[in-house]
Amino acid sequence: MTPITRFWWLRHAPVPTSADGTIPDIGADADISDLLRAQALRRTLPDRALWISSPTLRARQTVKALTHTRPLVLDALAEQDFGAWTGQRHSDLWERGDAGYRAFWADPVNLAPPGGESFAEQFRRTATAIGALAQDHAGLDLIVVAHAGTVRAALALALTETGTPPPLKAAQSFTIDPWSLTRIDAIGPGWRIDGVNRRT
Repeated sequence: MTPITRFWWLRHAPVPTSADGTIPDIGADADISDLLRAQALRRTLPDRALWISSPTLRARQTVKALTHTRPLVLDALAEQDFGAWTGQRHSDLWERGDAGYRAFWADPVNLAPPGGESFAEQFRRTATAIGALAQDHAGLDLIVVAHAGTVRAALALALTETGTPPPLKAAQSFTIDPWSLTRIDAIGPGWRIDGVNRRT
């Protein structure tokens, strides 16, 4: 029988500095004060699972709000690197008429911020990590606390048909809210999407 590896993808808790459109850095704090939300989310998760986290502070803080288990931290699951735009507000970049910033939104899949990476590059590193996790932990429940871009990359991988390019542009259209749960199962070489952006 083909083992089913269940990926429980969680986007981290909200980042207060992101409320005004600021692009957070790796050390941005998450607001984990919504204990009722955290408790409700925890009740939906399996008790026996491998916890995995992005290296960002906000992801690790979210893990700590949900479990006493120390997670496996994987750099490959970090959010897309926005390079020189990190720490700046989207509205300020647009209003300044930054040509590179405006050009980026014409093709956000393939273009990269200065000193950063494109979504296509994020997808490649994320997909490689997911493949390794599915192989190394076949048949287990994996609770992965990461980012909107990471979850979209996972969805793109699951939606990729054999012999065709991954649907990266379509994957970017998914809404992935803070504290939300997305379930994707690896079944042999295939995938099954069990739910996207579930909120408790």
